[in-house]
Amino acid sequence: MHPILFHFGLHEIHAYSVFYPLAAFVGILLTVRRARIEGFDEIRILRMFLVAVVGVLIGSRLLDVIARFPLYREEPSRLFSLHEGVVFYGGYLGAIAGAWLYLRLSRHPFLPILDIASTYLGVGLAIHRTFACFLAGCCYGCPTTMPWGVVFPAGSPAAQDYGRAAVHPTQLYEAALGLIIFFALVAWRRKRVVYGEQFALSLYLYSIGRFIIEFFRGDDADRGFYGPLSTSQWISLALFACAVALTFVVIRRRRLLREHKIGPQGISRPHDFKPLAR
Repeated sequence: MHPILFHFGLHEIHAYSVFYPLAAFVGILLTVRRARIEGFDEIRILRMFLVAVVGVLIGSRLLDVIARFPLYREEPSRLFSLHEGVVFYGGYLGAIAGAWLYLRLSRHPFLPILDIASTYLGVGLAIHRTFACFLAGCCYGCPTTMPWGVVFPAGSPAAQDYGRAAVHPTQLYEAALGLIIFFALVAWRRKRVVYGEQFALSLYLYSIGRFIIEFFRGDDADRGFYGPLSTSQWISLALFACAVALTFVVIRRRRLLREHKIGPQGISRPHDFKPLAR
């Protein structure tokens, strides 16, 4: 655990404040590069990400407020904190909403870009959970006797809850899940017939993986519960349902494409569009 990377004058530079945006930057860079390789207009994709980043900022904070509303009611200043109160699921949903809005307004197919972006989501997730969450000491697990359990130092959130007990390194579990998503989607890219297949696979993998990891989380006060499940588990179930619905769309499009009832533009290869001016 190393929540503060260094001091710059009187200011503390927190690991979370550095590595969270770095994870997003790496994901954006790789997505734009791949979009260019696949024949899409990288300028349009960059503009999409500008809107998506706004969605991340709004969504990540909004979900934290929903999950921990009593805390925000007592300390409204938390709304402006730069190194806490950022929820991955909220940022993920906010990014999708922002990207959808821009691509919808610019008349650009949505699923092709989601296929690419979801592939590199895994890389960003691995960076985020390893170097932001693990170093910051947040998103920790419950006590464990497993040999890979981690003992966080005194003063850390995990130590405040469990003392010197070893806890599950759930941050690293999710980082590993991110790498699994990345390699699985890269492998599936060679088999893709229509757009949307990689995004559906990413939804299946992340929703299932996150649902399971939540059982090993120990920061109960920070996550919010509705009935027997955490907020993130309910969202995981919703995303799994979305993956099932998208699977039916993919199957139908495959059939229509095979029967030549729809054209491949925007379905299995980039549609014809006029590149934006550079």
